[in-house]
Amino acid sequence: MATSTGVTVVAHRGLAPGFPENTLAAFRGAIGLGVDAIEIDLRVTADGHLVVMHDDTVDRTTNGHGRVADLMLSEVRSLDAGSSAGSAFRTERVPTYREVLETVQGHRIQLLLDIKDCPVEAKESIVELTDHFDASHRVILGPRTVTDLHEFKQLDPRLRTLALVPGRTDLPPDPSDIAAFIDAGAEIVRLWPVWLLTDHNAGAQLIDGVTTRGVPVWTCADTLYGDISADTPENDLRRLVDIGVTGILTNLPGLLMDMVGQERQ
Repeated sequence: MATSTGVTVVAHRGLAPGFPENTLAAFRGAIGLGVDAIEIDLRVTADGHLVVMHDDTVDRTTNGHGRVADLMLSEVRSLDAGSSAGSAFRTERVPTYREVLETVQGHRIQLLLDIKDCPVEAKESIVELTDHFDASHRVILGPRTVTDLHEFKQLDPRLRTLALVPGRTDLPPDPSDIAAFIDAGAEIVRLWPVWLLTDHNAGAQLIDGVTTRGVPVWTCADTLYGDISADTPENDLRRLVDIGVTGILTNLPGLLMDMVGQERQ
């Protein structure tokens, strides 16, 4: 699902200005804005539950401390996950994957899952919950290794995958890494924005090398993490669209929607 210009607008961590990342409040805000997809990060608690958290610790985005993998679900759920964005969000809690699926039910929005910790049990839980909510058509998995991609495909071949191609951002990507994901059946490839923006021609050639194999390229464009310029983000967003990126994960989804001509709800 994309705009008429072929660009899929993805709220990175559910973000839009003023919302706390990876919270149900942010996801509802993204739905209200009318984005095509929401990207969320999944981790596993000490007692085996899937929760939405980008970092390996809860320190940055909540009032708690410790690694997600060392905390019980009840401990994670007791934390304030919203006040960092303002007192209006002080009741926000770290959501579970189940709650996210419940929240998006009845909406056309897609979910992109960036799965940080992915033992076999976590893969099985993701697939089972997705199937339980009849959401296989709306979920895109983000495997970080070809092995993970193969295992997800074996569990449910209906689920689409976006390859989170590894590599250092200070060096060009390894073409063999990209090819391995495509050969394994990845439907979309995520490339780092620095690979695409540092040199316009090199970025366009890199995209062409992927799209000629029938696979679209997505990327991140988040001002909070330096993916694009915070002063003139529209310039970098435009460059990404112009060189052929067809999906953009950003904390400025409204700006991107305006740029590509997608009507807000």
